[in-house]
Formats: sequence, C-alpha cells, structure tokens
Amino acid sequence: MAFIMRAYKKNKALLLGLVVLLSGLSGHGYADDRFVKIEQAQLTLAENKAQLRADVIFQLSRSAQDALHSGIPLYWDVSIELKQVRWGGLWWSVLFSHVRRYRLAYYTLLNNYRVKDEKKDEIRRFSSLQEALTYMGKIAYDDISVTGYDAKLCIIGVLNVSFDKEMLPAPLRPIAYFESEWDLSAAERLWCE
Repeated sequence: MAFIMRAYKKNKALLLGLVVLLSGLSGHGYADDRFVKIEQAQLTLAENKAQLRADVIFQLSRSAQDALHSGIPLYWDVSIELKQVRWGGLWWSVLFSHVRRYRLAYYTLLNNYRVKDEKKDEIRRFSSLQEALTYMGKIAYDDISVTGYDAKLCIIGVLNVSFDKEMLPAPLRPIAYFESEWDLSAAERLWCE
C-alpha cells in the first residue's frame, strides 16, 4: 500500500492529465448529425416494384475542407437496405441491398470538385463545393424489384451514411477518430412503408 501511495504522489500530474484526456474523449465516437444529416427518406411501393427517394444534407467541417483543398479525397458509403420481418420477428428477409461509395476530390489546377461514384465508375465535375455536396445528397432508386414480400407487413427501409476515416492518410487518421470535426457520418435512419 505504501508503494502505491508513493507512486500516486509522484504521478499526480500524470493521473490528472489522464482523467482530463478520458473525459474529453467521451461522446465523440458516434454520429451526431452535426455535419451530415438524413433529412427525409420516402419509399413508394407499386406491385413488385419500389421507388426510393432520400435527401441527405452534406456539410464539411473546417478541418475536412482544409484536407480536401490540400488534395486529400474524402469517401462516404451510402447504404440502403429494404427488409421485412419473418417468422414473428425471429429473422429479417432482405429484399434489396445496395451500397454507393462516393469519392469527393478537389482539383486545384482546374479549380473544380469531382464526385466519383466508385461502383458505377462515373465522375461528375462541379464548379463549387456546395453543388458537389448537393449532388451527393440526392439519393434516388427507381424500379427496385422487391419480389417475395408480404403485402400485409410493412417494409423497413434502412439508410446509413458513413464517412470512411480509413481512407484518410495515416498521419491524419488518429486525429479524425478523436476530433468531432471529423464526425461526417449520419445516424442510421429507419422507416416503415
């Protein structure tokens, strides 16, 4: 016991610093919709076809804008899943699942922003950052085939927008995990149609 007390007296400042650090980190590990927010999502069903529309508001923090203008591309995964409960809630039947991966980059020489849909390998150019973010936020799926669903039960739509911090350069990654300026994901949105 005497050893612990001596160590405590010598390392008071270290322990105090550790407590302050841990209390400062609490609450930063989740998406709080500060920068990216799912504003609305709507699913329309007609026979065995579905149509999905969603609006996501993308905003970049000052740190993310600085990184983008320094030549670091930013990546988001937008996943959409339509599912229905089966066997009294024991499991889910997935009717539709799709992930879009967006890459946002700034090209200094041409002074434009580019959004690349990684799945389709499509690139769109924009003269302003706001135009690029607005384009990324318009989610639309037409003629989704949803065969084998029970018309008496609702179809659960799940929309998730997550920022991929692993694609950041290695020196920036630790900062992105602990700084709220890099919480560029949106909380998952569920709705029933």
